[in-house]
Amino acid sequence: LFLAFVAIGVFSAWQDPSFVRAILGDRYVDMTERNIANGDPFGVYKQENQLSMFLRIAFNNIRVSFLCYFVGIMLGAGTLYLLFQNSLMLGVFEYMFFHHNMGFRSIMVVFVHGTLELSAIVIACAAGFIIGNSLLFPGTYTRMQSFTHAAKDSVKIIICLVPIFIVAAFFEGFVTRHTGMPLWLSLTILSSSAAFMIWYFIIYPIRVSKKVNP
Repeated sequence: LFLAFVAIGVFSAWQDPSFVRAILGDRYVDMTERNIANGDPFGVYKQENQLSMFLRIAFNNIRVSFLCYFVGIMLGAGTLYLLFQNSLMLGVFEYMFFHHNMGFRSIMVVFVHGTLELSAIVIACAAGFIIGNSLLFPGTYTRMQSFTHAAKDSVKIIICLVPIFIVAAFFEGFVTRHTGMPLWLSLTILSSSAAFMIWYFIIYPIRVSKKVNP
């Protein structure tokens, strides 16, 4: 769903250039275009004090993730909407930079923090869908029993995302602003972040499950 919604954002912006402003807002687009013209396309990450930026982003991302989780109680519809909204915005954002022939550079800069941040938001939405699924498809349980079991499982997921959002916010506040960092360093941070998410949320749980249920 995340990739499909990102693709919708890219396709819509490609078909209608005004869609970029409709999603990101005139102020943000004008600022970005000025930064591009001035030779500093990612200057937005340098405009705020490092510590205040870190704290603001950490709080906001944790708030968004918990919101994505809690609105899962709306039979998953609320979570689906928030996933669509955030994914669409990412697709439009990336299209804007690819349109200015800065797509690869945007990935190398933005995904220094975005690898952890976006992965965690998608996983938070997955936790919300667990809640919605328990109400839609309770199986042989009553809906309350199904909801209780799902809540116990999904709350573990959402809580373990908090430190990941904090690390992502640290990267965004203190590291991403160094937009001229060497390519090897950006790739190291990106690949290490992706490897951690794959290990912690896919490989490690499979290993634990095999030990518990050999």
